[in-house]
Amino acid sequence: MDESTLSHRGGWRRRVELIRLLARKEWHIRYRSARLGVAWAVVQPLLLLAVLLTVFGRVVPLDHQRYPETQPYPLFLLSGLFPWHFASVAFSSATTAFPNSRKLILLAGFPREVLPLGIVAAHLLNLLITLPLLAVIYLWQGVAPPPSLVLLPLVVVLQGVIVGAMSVLSALSCVRLTDTFFLVQALLLPWFYVTPIFYPRTAAGGLSGWLWLNPLTGIFELYRKTLMPNWPGWIDGGVLWSLLISLAWAAGLAGFAAWLMRRAEATIADWI
Repeated sequence: MDESTLSHRGGWRRRVELIRLLARKEWHIRYRSARLGVAWAVVQPLLLLAVLLTVFGRVVPLDHQRYPETQPYPLFLLSGLFPWHFASVAFSSATTAFPNSRKLILLAGFPREVLPLGIVAAHLLNLLITLPLLAVIYLWQGVAPPPSLVLLPLVVVLQGVIVGAMSVLSALSCVRLTDTFFLVQALLLPWFYVTPIFYPRTAAGGLSGWLWLNPLTGIFELYRKTLMPNWPGWIDGGVLWSLLISLAWAAGLAGFAAWLMRRAEATIADWI
């Protein structure tokens, strides 16, 4: 094994360790002054769950006979709300990672991409903490988890790659365009509605094809396949197509983020 290979591997180990340390710092800062502490990671999506269950369970009920795969609906909702909460909060928080870490940016040799990735890692831990609550929903609704549940870790990793790449891109954009943070905040609500969280993708009818332009659409289809007992099959239900599109989004966004990060590396400190 040559010296360059050892150096490359050492560089990756250093980055992983820095991401871990930054994630722990973000975790501590986020919850140190909250009385409920990390419980807020569960409380926030549960509050949204209660609202959506009321709206789409009683006020404007979803046609569950037409979309039987959405039953039980509380499980359907929660399987979308947990990954959505991770994606939206991590993406929003990581956007200002570079302007908020000027001292670290100015350190020579510091791998700057770990700043937004550390924030994403902290919120990914929030997601992992909330997932066991799904067991309560299974017991409440009297259903058994499907065999495809074993694939859940792969779906979580795939979403982490997509959200991480998007966060690096938004953080880089915020360096030169300071309004990026406000733009991200403005886009969160429309992004929520064009992501199949409280409705199945097929309910969009003729517009369902456009939903694939959303990097999270395929991810949410995969979450439903791993968590919902009556979700359509890999071929006839389009789940395999969802996997391929999600892999393409992950590879494309990660590759573009890495390329752009390399190009901006030399000048990013000048813009902070």
